[in-house]
Amino acid sequence: MQISTTLPVRIDWEDYKFGAQVKASGFLLTTQGDTVPVVLENLRCLLTDYLAHEGKNNPEWQNRNVEEIRFECEYDLAAFFEHFKELKISAIAARAGINPNLLQQYVSGNKRASESQAKKIQAAVHLLANELRQIALS
Repeated sequence: MQISTTLPVRIDWEDYKFGAQVKASGFLLTTQGDTVPVVLENLRCLLTDYLAHEGKNNPEWQNRNVEEIRFECEYDLAAFFEHFKELKISAIAARAGINPNLLQQYVSGNKRASESQAKKIQAAVHLLANELRQIALS
């Protein structure tokens, strides 16, 4: 019987590269690459290696297949807007009720968004996603 596992992946943007980190019981995997799909594939390769070697000695990971493991991505603001270039910072700021210049400072790393500000931005993005799901084009 295969047990599905979802691992949280932290994705950031620094020095013109995406970085990714996944931390779970018994291991910490980190990698970087030019795109999000590249870093996720790198993590999958690192996880495959872990399961084939060190993971054999960890009861939680014994007899697990990489195919049964899913990644759930959490982006920092810079990585999010770099990955989803179709989104305009000013438009998301307007939806979130945040000053566009302030959001730009969050994205550039000059300022750090508080938890409440990050939640406003996330809610605005989720609302947009829900609206887009309802669209029918002809």
